[in-house]
Amino acid sequence: MKSLLKIGLFMSAVFVGAANIPTAHELPSGTNLSAPTYYVAAEVVGCEPDPNYTEFRGATNLPPGALMTAVVTDFDSDGWKNYSDEVYVPVTREGFFAGEVQPKKGMLFHRNLMLQVYFAPFRPTQPENVLKVVGRKGEKLREVADVRLEVSKGFERPAVNPQLVQWSGDVSGLWTIARVPNCGEKH
Repeated sequence: MKSLLKIGLFMSAVFVGAANIPTAHELPSGTNLSAPTYYVAAEVVGCEPDPNYTEFRGATNLPPGALMTAVVTDFDSDGWKNYSDEVYVPVTREGFFAGEVQPKKGMLFHRNLMLQVYFAPFRPTQPENVLKVVGRKGEKLREVADVRLEVSKGFERPAVNPQLVQWSGDVSGLWTIARVPNCGEKH
Protein backbone atom coordinates (compact mmCIF):
# COMPACT_ATOMS: atom_id res chain seq x y z
CA MET A 1 0.00 0.00 0.00
CA LYS A 2 2.87 2.37 0.87
CA SER A 3 4.38 1.68 -2.54
CA LEU A 4 1.15 2.49 -4.37
CA LEU A 5 0.79 5.75 -2.48
CA LYS A 6 4.40 6.70 -3.22
CA ILE A 7 4.01 5.82 -6.88
CA GLY A 8 0.84 7.92 -7.07
CA LEU A 9 2.56 10.88 -5.42
CA PHE A 10 5.61 10.45 -7.64
CA MET A 11 3.51 10.31 -10.81
CA SER A 12 1.58 13.43 -9.72
CA ALA A 13 4.86 15.26 -9.16
CA VAL A 14 6.14 14.08 -12.55
CA PHE A 15 3.05 15.39 -14.33
CA VAL A 16 3.19 18.74 -12.53
CA GLY A 17 6.91 19.02 -13.17
CA ALA A 18 6.56 17.98 -16.80
CA ALA A 19 4.10 20.79 -17.39
CA ASN A 20 6.91 23.24 -16.60
CA ILE A 21 9.65 21.60 -18.67
CA PRO A 22 10.23 23.14 -22.08
CA THR A 23 9.96 20.78 -25.02
CA ALA A 24 12.87 20.37 -27.43
CA HIS A 25 11.46 23.02 -29.77
CA GLU A 26 11.26 25.48 -26.84
CA LEU A 27 14.95 25.13 -25.92
CA PRO A 28 17.13 28.11 -26.75
CA SER A 29 18.51 27.97 -30.28
CA GLY A 30 21.98 26.50 -30.45
CA THR A 31 21.35 24.18 -27.49
CA ASN A 32 22.95 20.85 -28.25
CA LEU A 33 22.12 18.02 -25.86
CA SER A 34 24.09 15.32 -27.62
CA ALA A 35 26.88 13.37 -25.96
CA PRO A 36 30.28 12.51 -27.45
CA THR A 37 29.64 8.80 -26.90
CA TYR A 38 27.08 6.44 -25.34
CA TYR A 39 26.43 6.92 -21.64
CA VAL A 40 24.33 5.68 -18.74
CA ALA A 41 23.70 7.60 -15.51
CA ALA A 42 21.76 6.35 -12.51
CA GLU A 43 20.80 7.35 -9.00
CA VAL A 44 19.03 5.79 -6.06
CA VAL A 45 15.96 7.89 -5.29
CA GLY A 46 14.39 6.03 -2.41
CA CYS A 47 14.79 3.21 0.00
CA GLU A 48 12.41 1.52 2.40
CA PRO A 49 13.28 -0.69 5.37
CA ASP A 50 9.95 -2.53 5.59
CA PRO A 51 9.28 -3.98 3.10
CA ASN A 52 12.95 -3.71 2.17
CA TYR A 53 13.53 -2.29 -1.33
CA THR A 54 15.29 0.52 -3.14
CA GLU A 55 14.07 2.65 -6.06
CA PHE A 56 16.28 4.00 -8.83
CA ARG A 57 16.09 6.06 -11.99
CA GLY A 58 18.47 7.04 -14.71
CA ALA A 59 19.11 8.39 -18.17
CA THR A 60 20.93 7.14 -21.23
CA ASN A 61 21.25 7.80 -24.92
CA LEU A 62 20.90 4.11 -25.75
CA PRO A 63 17.98 3.39 -28.10
CA PRO A 64 14.43 3.21 -26.73
CA GLY A 65 13.58 -0.30 -25.63
CA ALA A 66 17.15 -1.14 -24.57
CA LEU A 67 17.01 -3.20 -21.38
CA MET A 68 19.08 -1.89 -18.50
CA THR A 69 20.15 -4.24 -15.71
CA ALA A 70 20.23 -3.14 -12.06
CA VAL A 71 21.56 -5.09 -9.08
CA VAL A 72 22.38 -4.06 -5.48
CA THR A 73 25.88 -5.17 -4.49
CA ASP A 74 28.72 -4.67 -2.06
CA PHE A 75 32.46 -5.06 -2.36
CA ASP A 76 33.64 -8.58 -1.58
CA SER A 77 37.44 -8.67 -1.65
CA ASP A 78 38.30 -8.28 -5.36
CA GLY A 79 34.74 -8.95 -6.51
CA TRP A 80 31.13 -8.23 -5.69
CA LYS A 81 28.54 -9.78 -3.40
CA ASN A 82 25.03 -9.44 -4.81
CA TYR A 83 22.31 -8.49 -2.35
CA SER A 84 19.60 -8.66 -5.02
CA ASP A 85 18.80 -10.52 -8.16
CA GLU A 86 19.14 -8.63 -11.43
CA VAL A 87 16.22 -6.41 -12.41
CA TYR A 88 15.67 -5.45 -16.06
CA VAL A 89 14.04 -2.14 -16.98
CA PRO A 90 13.44 -0.67 -20.45
CA VAL A 91 14.68 2.68 -21.70
CA THR A 92 11.81 5.00 -22.61
CA ARG A 93 11.47 6.89 -25.87
CA GLU A 94 12.83 9.95 -24.06
CA GLY A 95 15.93 8.14 -22.78
CA PHE A 96 14.97 7.48 -19.15
CA PHE A 97 14.55 4.32 -17.08
CA ALA A 98 13.36 3.55 -13.54
CA GLY A 99 12.72 0.58 -11.31
CA GLU A 100 12.67 -1.06 -7.92
CA VAL A 101 15.08 -3.65 -6.53
CA GLN A 102 14.29 -6.02 -3.66
CA PRO A 103 16.89 -7.99 -1.69
CA LYS A 104 17.45 -11.69 -2.24
CA LYS A 105 15.44 -13.99 -0.02
CA GLY A 106 16.88 -14.04 3.50
CA MET A 107 18.91 -10.84 2.96
CA LEU A 108 18.36 -7.21 3.93
CA PHE A 109 19.85 -4.14 2.35
CA HIS A 110 22.16 -2.29 4.72
CA ARG A 111 24.08 0.95 4.84
CA ASN A 112 26.48 1.90 2.04
CA LEU A 113 25.62 -0.68 -0.60
CA MET A 114 25.95 0.11 -4.30
CA LEU A 115 23.53 -0.09 -7.17
CA GLN A 116 25.20 -1.32 -10.34
CA VAL A 117 23.39 -0.37 -13.53
CA TYR A 118 24.63 -1.68 -16.81
CA PHE A 119 23.79 -2.42 -20.40
CA ALA A 120 24.96 -5.65 -22.01
CA PRO A 121 24.07 -6.64 -25.57
CA PHE A 122 23.64 -10.30 -24.54
CA ARG A 123 21.83 -10.31 -21.17
CA PRO A 124 18.97 -9.97 -21.12
CA THR A 125 18.26 -10.59 -24.79
CA GLN A 126 18.09 -7.11 -26.31
CA PRO A 127 15.51 -6.10 -28.94
CA GLU A 128 16.70 -6.31 -32.54
CA ASN A 129 16.33 -2.53 -33.08
CA VAL A 130 18.75 -1.93 -30.17
CA LEU A 131 21.35 -4.39 -31.49
CA LYS A 132 21.21 -2.69 -34.92
CA VAL A 133 22.31 0.55 -33.25
CA VAL A 134 24.90 -0.69 -30.72
CA GLY A 135 26.12 -3.81 -32.56
CA ARG A 136 25.58 -7.46 -31.71
CA LYS A 137 28.66 -7.43 -29.49
CA GLY A 138 28.30 -3.80 -28.40
CA GLU A 139 31.12 -2.82 -30.76
CA LYS A 140 29.52 0.55 -31.62
CA LEU A 141 29.59 1.53 -27.93
CA ARG A 142 33.36 1.95 -28.32
CA GLU A 143 32.97 4.70 -30.90
CA VAL A 144 33.99 8.17 -29.77
CA ALA A 145 35.02 11.33 -31.57
CA ASP A 146 38.69 11.50 -32.52
CA VAL A 147 39.71 13.83 -29.72
CA ARG A 148 43.02 14.05 -27.91
CA LEU A 149 42.88 14.96 -24.20
CA GLU A 150 45.74 16.51 -22.29
CA VAL A 151 46.14 14.33 -19.20
CA SER A 152 49.04 16.26 -17.75
CA LYS A 153 51.29 18.96 -19.12
CA GLY A 154 52.56 17.74 -22.46
CA PHE A 155 50.99 14.28 -22.16
CA GLU A 156 47.97 13.49 -24.32
CA ARG A 157 45.73 10.46 -24.62
CA PRO A 158 42.88 9.71 -27.01
CA ALA A 159 39.35 10.19 -25.67
CA VAL A 160 37.62 6.96 -24.58
CA ASN A 161 34.23 6.07 -23.21
CA PRO A 162 34.85 5.95 -19.43
CA GLN A 163 31.77 3.78 -18.87
CA LEU A 164 32.75 1.15 -21.42
CA VAL A 165 33.27 -2.32 -19.98
CA GLN A 166 34.57 -5.40 -21.74
CA TRP A 167 32.41 -8.36 -20.72
CA SER A 168 34.11 -11.22 -22.48
CA GLY A 169 36.40 -11.37 -25.48
CA ASP A 170 35.29 -8.57 -27.78
CA VAL A 171 31.85 -7.99 -26.20
CA SER A 172 31.37 -4.48 -24.81
CA GLY A 173 28.77 -2.86 -22.58
CA LEU A 174 28.20 0.19 -20.40
CA TRP A 175 28.40 0.27 -16.60
CA THR A 176 27.87 2.76 -13.77
CA ILE A 177 27.31 2.64 -10.03
CA ALA A 178 25.26 4.70 -7.56
CA ARG A 179 25.43 4.67 -3.77
CA VAL A 180 22.51 3.14 -1.90
CA PRO A 181 21.91 5.21 1.25
CA ASN A 182 20.99 3.89 4.69
CA CYS A 183 18.60 1.25 3.52
CA GLY A 184 17.02 -1.45 5.60
CA GLU A 185 18.35 -0.24 8.89
CA LYS A 186 15.75 0.85 11.39
CA HIS A 187 16.77 3.83 13.50
